[in-house]
Amino acid sequence: MPSRKITIGGQAFHLIFKEMEDFGQMAFDDRKIYIAKRCLKSDKLFRETLRHEMIHAALHIGGVAYLDNYDEEAVVRCLENIFFPAWDEVTKQLA
Repeated sequence: MPSRKITIGGQAFHLIFKEMEDFGQMAFDDRKIYIAKRCLKSDKLFRETLRHEMIHAALHIGGVAYLDNYDEEAVVRCLENIFFPAWDEVTKQLA
């Protein structure tokens, strides 16, 4: 499957699908986001994995990832497991 480009914060990242143990990985210096091919079997899993890796990229672009004593994965998981479900509920209520 050929790579695709996505833009985050004005920076282009190649989206690459490959066989891998993890669900996804963001390689900031290479401007690549890797997604496990198995994630393509589920639209929900693909979208959640892509969103997760895009958050990592956004934190790097914004400089937050370079703070001392910073656990990036904890912040990304907080957004995924607390903020986004709350946002989804609020947007349903506002519709």
